[in-house]
Amino acid sequence: MSLLADLEVSRMYPAREIRVRRGEEELVLGPTLMTDADAIALAAKESNAELRPFMPWAHFPQNEISQLQRLRTTEADYFAGRELVMGLFREIPGARRELVVMVGLHARVPLNPTALEVGYWAPTKFTKQGFTTFAVKLVVTYAFDKLGADRVQVMCDEANVASRRVIEKCGFALEGVLRNVTPSITPDLVAGGYAATGRHPMYALFPDTFAALPWTEETRAQMRYVNLAGYEVPPVKT
Repeated sequence: MSLLADLEVSRMYPAREIRVRRGEEELVLGPTLMTDADAIALAAKESNAELRPFMPWAHFPQNEISQLQRLRTTEADYFAGRELVMGLFREIPGARRELVVMVGLHARVPLNPTALEVGYWAPTKFTKQGFTTFAVKLVVTYAFDKLGADRVQVMCDEANVASRRVIEKCGFALEGVLRNVTPSITPDLVAGGYAATGRHPMYALFPDTFAALPWTEETRAQMRYVNLAGYEVPPVKT
């Protein structure tokens, strides 16, 4: 047996993929790859009207080439353990996989290098079905169980009711409301349908509060980690 079969999933050696069960369906959580450029560009185009109110990047042209250029960087960053941009995907036999939720773990806590921040959006066709909440639970579990996080935070614009609903379903605790932590809202953005207020409720979880959540054990049981070398590793022991 190769020594790599025992390689633990960690911040230094992040998971190549995480196979997950949701009901009768198996999905894959893992880094967004350059081969996903078509799927992500399509999802962004089809969801543009819903993304524009709170996603500044949705106000710029989205195409396969721009996604490929972005993914060339994010794929390298993921495998280096810097920025963990991921997707929850549905695999389709004989075709490119389909993006269900875009979700990531970002190093956005300047004074704490072990802390991570969750970011997410879902294609319109997969909203209001519980997929986004499910994906956030998965990456939070990944962060605490495998990546050594001692804080996982998340924020959204105060007006983004749907995003806030996901956060609250996941059990994050509200810490306060931050102002002007994102770039200033420009007249062009507002004219294009941007609806953000510039006020961001900040929420967080910690190892002890995560362990006490009613969904933690169920989520762990749905996850099968594949290490960087392609070997499935034993489940987390609790």
